[in-house]
Order: sequence, then C-alpha cells, then structure tokens
Amino acid sequence: MQPLLVWKHLAFGAALVLACVLLFGQTVDFGFVRADDEDLLTGNQTFLSELANAPRVFTRSYFEVDGELSALETYYRPLVVLSFMADAQLEGEGQEVYHATNVFLHVTVVLLLFGLAVRLGASGSAAFGAALLFAVHPLTVQTVGWIVGRNDSLLALFALLSLIGLDACLRGNRSWGPWLHLAAFALALFTKETGVVLLLAYGLLVWLWYDRLRFYRELRWLLWGYFGVAVFWVVMRQLALAGGEGSATPTESLVTAARNLPQLLVYFGKVVFPVNLNVMPSVDARALGLGVLALGVLAVTFRRLPTRRTVAVLSWFVLFLVPPLVVPDLPAYEHRTYVPLLGLALGLSQLPAPAGTWWRWSGPRLVLMALVVVFGGLTRGHLQNFRDPLTFWVSATRGTAYAPIAHVNVGRILEELDQPGRAAAEYRAALAIDPTTPKANNNLGIALMTLGRDQLALPYFERELEVNPTNAEAHFNIGLFHKITGHPAESVSYWATALEHNPFFVPAYEQLIEHYGQTGDVARRDEYQAQLDVLLQRLVAR
Repeated sequence: MQPLLVWKHLAFGAALVLACVLLFGQTVDFGFVRADDEDLLTGNQTFLSELANAPRVFTRSYFEVDGELSALETYYRPLVVLSFMADAQLEGEGQEVYHATNVFLHVTVVLLLFGLAVRLGASGSAAFGAALLFAVHPLTVQTVGWIVGRNDSLLALFALLSLIGLDACLRGNRSWGPWLHLAAFALALFTKETGVVLLLAYGLLVWLWYDRLRFYRELRWLLWGYFGVAVFWVVMRQLALAGGEGSATPTESLVTAARNLPQLLVYFGKVVFPVNLNVMPSVDARALGLGVLALGVLAVTFRRLPTRRTVAVLSWFVLFLVPPLVVPDLPAYEHRTYVPLLGLALGLSQLPAPAGTWWRWSGPRLVLMALVVVFGGLTRGHLQNFRDPLTFWVSATRGTAYAPIAHVNVGRILEELDQPGRAAAEYRAALAIDPTTPKANNNLGIALMTLGRDQLALPYFERELEVNPTNAEAHFNIGLFHKITGHPAESVSYWATALEHNPFFVPAYEQLIEHYGQTGDVARRDEYQAQLDVLLQRLVAR
C-alpha cells in the first residue's frame, strides 16, 4: 500500500474514533439502569470481583447470580460475563469502566468495519462514509449506552474478525486466514447464541458475494472445523444450562416467530427512519408503515449494487434478526439491529461511484453529511434515556405497549427513594392501562401498607393472585398482612403456598420458622429450618 494511502486511511480511522468518543464518551458518567444490569453486575459482584472464578463462567447460565437460587437457566454467554469480570477488577461496583468498555468495543467494531470494507474493494472515502454512518446511527445507542447491550458489540467484533479471516482464505491466504476465521467464529458462539447464524451467513457470502461455490470443496477441513467448534459449544452450553427450565418446543417456537414476524418490518423502518426510538419498543401501525417505506428506500439505494450482493446484504440483515423472534413476550429491542446493520453498511460502502470518485461527487457527500448530522443529533438525544434508572424507565412509559411494565418499574424505584405516594400513583397508572399487569396490584398493596393504609392493601394482594395465581410474593404478603393485623394463624397457609410456587423464597422460610417457634411447634420449626439450611448450603456451594 502506498504511504500516502496509508496516512489517508489512518486519518479516516482517527476521525472515526473521534466521532465515537465525542458522541458516546458522555456515557462514562451514566449509571446502571436496572434492566438486567442490576442482576448481572451490581447483584453479582461477589462472583465478578474474584478473577479465580473466570473458568466458572463457562459452566454457568448467563443470568446466574451468586447468592441466589432459581430454576431459571437461560442463555449461555460466557465471554460477556468474562468481560464484566475484567471490568470488575478495575471498577468494582461502580459503572465508569463498564461504560468505557462499551465505548471501546463500539470504536473497535467501527474500525474493523472500515477495514473490512476496504478489503472488499471500497475506496477509503466510501468505507469511511459507511463506517461513520454506522458509528453515529441511533440504533447503536442501546448497544453502547446500556452496559448489558455489549453482548451485541462483542458479537459484532468477532463476526467482523471472522469475515476478515474468511476473506483472507478466499484470497488464497491460508497461513492465518482460516485460523482467524475459525477462532473468531468460536468466540462469537461463546458470546451470544445468535452467533450460530454465522454458519448460514458464511455460506451465503461465499455463494452470493464472492461467487465461489467450490471454495468449501477446496478447503474441506474448514467445514470439519465448523462442525467441531459447534459441537463443542453445544456440549458446553448443555452442561451449563442442565437442570434449568425446559425450552419451548419447535412448534411453539415457530408459532412465536410467526407472531413476531412484523418486528422485521419495524427494524427495517428504524434503519432508514430512526425516530420514535424507545428502550422497550413495540410494534404499531406507524412503525410498520415506516418499514414499508424503508424497504423502498433501501431498494433504490442498493439498485446500483449487483443483485447477488444486494441479496447477500439484505440476507445478512434478516438472518441475525430471526433467532430473537422465537422468544415470546419481549419488546423489539433495538440493540438486536447492531450486527445486522453491519451488512447494510458493508453494502453501502461497495456502491459504485456514479461520477468520478464517490467522495468527490457532491450529491452522495452532501447526503452523507446531512445523515451524519441528523443521525448524530437523534443519537445524542436518545442516549440521555440511559443516564439513570428513573430516566430510563420513565422514558419507557411513553409511546410503547410495554408502558404498564415500565410504570411498575418506576414505582419500584420511587419506593426505594422513599416516595410511596408517587409509587402508588405509578402502579395505579399501570393498572389503568392493563389491569392484569404483573406485580402491579401486589406492589400497590405494599405501597399502601407503607403509607399506613393496611386495610386497603389486602384487596390488591388478592387481586394479584386472581391475575397471577403463582406469584409467591403476593401469597407471602397476604400472610404478612394477617400477621401484622393480629391474625398470625391465618398467615401460615399463605407462606406455605408461597414456597410451593417458589421453593427458593427465603423470607417465607424465616416467617414459618419464627411462627412455629413462637407457637411451640418444635417439629415444624425444625423441619423448615432444615429446609432453609439445605437451601443456604446450596447457595454457598455455588
């Protein structure tokens, strides 16, 4: 490469780093938002602070928390947990290093995107433009601003490295290409389950982008490499999640995916029209309409790209959004678009210059500058929603079907801020939208008891059980109500029922032990004490 070109690319890289830091650097001062980060980080410091626990991240569930027992064993993302552990060595219970790592990962992904675009044949200017659009796009906010969103930036990093290795293989570099390709694929799998989609993506790219169907015949051992890595990952994942709740059947997953299919259209819409972003986005008619318009815009944008490559780019975008569709009752989270966006950015970088050099042609340059300014402004505005937990959850009460859940979370935060009156108002707001909102009735009862309105609380606890009969906390609270109001004998059955629904509910054991101790039923007291001791021993053993 000519020295002048090297310096030009270095200048582009420096500009990309500067853009990312100027836009996302403010997040270093942000806090936790209490959306998974409370369990994974602040609630898991005992585990994360001990570097000797590093090997254990490969034998446990993603959401496993030391000191808590649960039957829920879901997701296997050891490298994400390992990254949290690395941050914990420097930060402990603070948040600055965690946020700084997220910004660093985003910068790294942007630089790798730029480098891969150049490898694929884009000019430095075109690669810079595509990488800059990705860097400032509002859909990256949730991945960078929300600490837990790093599972997608880590996946993107390894996906890009694997593509660089694959490109090297296809260009005849067999010294390091295959090894980087396979190693990065393995790291992607151990980062997020969606990484398995890379197997399909590799095949489509080899066929549609490179037009090299015979490649895997020439390098058969690479297929065996895929197989070996995938089998090892499946075995490790099964061992780590053994004993947890069973997953949905294939039929149930297909039905769920069919119901969630409109989310794909919403994601397309937000790529082109990133407005009305939300920390808990839902699907509505407006979002679907923008999705239809976005498909038209993308069709016009990529019309000058060869058809096969256009199909490859759009396939990449869709493929990585399909796995989340099988998960029921979850918002159309925007962080899911982080890896899919890479495909569109690479396609954009490869568009042929309509006149002379792409960068010097005034039309595309002006459009790029306008989009960078507009997207940057939208990104900066949306980023503020991740500043603290109250701001985060208040923002989720507006413009989304998940507002009732958000109101409940706002209420919980206000209770912790010793504002039970405002908390009660939030719970009432949730119930006004949806009377069946989980925990809303229960939490309203707690808030009323805190306000000294004990007699008003009981109907809400009972209503919670009408809509959610297995809520162990509601059973426990009814028992507590009877104890406080002078009828402890009526409490026992509720505490026992709470344990039937949640055998890990420690407060119920403690209340039963205390009750039977006071009533002189030593046998019952010792029975529950023994069960609690076993439970606590299991906690220590984990």
